[in-house]
Amino acid sequence: MAGSSACIASTRGVIGDVDAQVLRNIYANELAGQEVSDDVTQITSSAPLIAAVSADDRSATFNAVQALVYHPAWHIVRLRVLDAGGRLLADFGGPDVIAPVSGVLHSQGGAVIGSFVMSVQDDVGVTKLEYRFVGDPIGIYYGGRMVAQIGPVRFPPRTPPPGPLFIYGKVQYRPTPLTLNAFPDGTLTAVILVPPPSKAQVAASCASDRANEFGRVAANLTNLLGPIAEHYHGYSYWVHIYTGADVFVLGSNGTQLAASDGGIAPANPPQSGTVSYQGRSWLVFSFEPQPPARVYLFAPPS
Repeated sequence: MAGSSACIASTRGVIGDVDAQVLRNIYANELAGQEVSDDVTQITSSAPLIAAVSADDRSATFNAVQALVYHPAWHIVRLRVLDAGGRLLADFGGPDVIAPVSGVLHSQGGAVIGSFVMSVQDDVGVTKLEYRFVGDPIGIYYGGRMVAQIGPVRFPPRTPPPGPLFIYGKVQYRPTPLTLNAFPDGTLTAVILVPPPSKAQVAASCASDRANEFGRVAANLTNLLGPIAEHYHGYSYWVHIYTGADVFVLGSNGTQLAASDGGIAPANPPQSGTVSYQGRSWLVFSFEPQPPARVYLFAPPS
């Protein structure tokens, strides 16, 4: 990317776009990750729940729902169950919940007896994940009130910080709002505050800033996921899930140790810049978290 013009005024927007994408990926995993699939299976196969809903027994339904939410092996933060006519039978769990997932309940004979809405994550949990992975202050608003926040900023209590800049403690943050689904319906607003870029980021090209921001998030994840040598494939999978970049782990001699998409990395990929892969051009960021493994991120240019 040498020779590219400096990003200058666009720097914070480029970095904010990457950070917002990571938050979207966090949210998407709470909607359709493996944990979600496993928990839905536990709900739809729960004999006590099916029996209670079939009998139209509110008390038994509540007890079955409570047992599912409290079960130590599954992570269900809230579960709402309705009968076939849409009448509420039970609703149990945390008050401020995000990423609702709906499903249908069937009797043992296959007839539809009801429906459910469940979630594996609450608003506070999403803010913690974003702050650990990205590091931007984040707040979540629902129904005209602040329901969760984390970071060195006191968010306004009722409405999201106005754009394009929000000044707190003499620091100018760039608010980046995202609209996400609340539980059991409706929407909420998650706002990340992108801090001012460094002089080096302003002087770099926008492509470099974008690639480096993907790399910064990947480095944060590397510290959280534990020793990479113990799980090359799991490591590449989770970095891909949360960054959206294609991830390759190569040994010192170029041997491929893992790939997030199951593909084969190009021979001798550059450690930075751009690369052609599967008929597309990608931004490249690489780092060596634990020799001899070098991690390559192929990030979309926009």
